[in-house]
Amino acid sequence: MNAWDAVGFLASGLVITAFCMKDIVQLRIVAVASNMAFLTYGIALGLMPVWLLHLLLLPVNLGRLLQSSHVATHPTRDHPKARLRVRRTRGQRQSRTQVSRSVGVNLRQS
Repeated sequence: MNAWDAVGFLASGLVITAFCMKDIVQLRIVAVASNMAFLTYGIALGLMPVWLLHLLLLPVNLGRLLQSSHVATHPTRDHPKARLRVRRTRGQRQSRTQVSRSVGVNLRQS
């Protein structure tokens, strides 16, 4: 086994690791590292399909990483995964439904 084979096995191991991850930000970080390792491997051995594929996947993973890390650190009230909590309260004359999002924004409906 030579050094380039080791880079190929490293890249393959990173792909397997990415498939086993649950956290999307960590997954994208490992995917970017895998793309870089496969780029190195493909260019070094002249494997055009390998390096071309990972050259195309690298900006996709970087873009998704930036989107994921932005959402993870800056939740907004319009985020689609924000959970709604609904509480029904009884007033003296009318029933109100209070809706609040888990990111801390209260919305009241009559």
